[in-house]
Amino acid sequence: MNTALEKRESHIVEYLLFVWQMEDLARAAGFDAGVIRSLFDGHDGPDLEWLLQLAQDMSRENLQKAGHVGHAMETLTELALLHDLITGPMEDQNYVKAFENARPFLTELQEKNNGADSMMHPTEQMLTALYGWLVLRMKKETVSVETEAAMVAIRQMANALARGHIRVYEGR
Repeated sequence: MNTALEKRESHIVEYLLFVWQMEDLARAAGFDAGVIRSLFDGHDGPDLEWLLQLAQDMSRENLQKAGHVGHAMETLTELALLHDLITGPMEDQNYVKAFENARPFLTELQEKNNGADSMMHPTEQMLTALYGWLVLRMKKETVSVETEAAMVAIRQMANALARGHIRVYEGR
């Protein structure tokens, strides 16, 4: 089993963040299979094969500069539908509370982007915020205390959504 599949089964939000990170890696490698192989230091395996396939899919879908591969977009849509389901008809109090705690921070991020994210579903806003935060942390850039505080609420929302995903798709 590869890392992506393990993440998909255990924490759907982490899976999407992983896919987005690997998309950026494929772009940085110029979609060159040799460069991608060199990242694995000669260790072939399911993760390398998965990344090579991702790079091929991205090339075929013309995602060289930006955007997300089709199966990631399908998963994002699935999460948006799940969000709507567990904040509505299948009300999950834990998720609703986590979402309500994160909502002001998502709104604030949207306003900082001059409303550019106004058409984004809250789950996409959550993922975008988490990914931006992760990129800053990977670059070892300073993250403000306010942003760190906001990310606590957003991570709680992500974790509650991932738990909801497991419950719904396991039929509980």
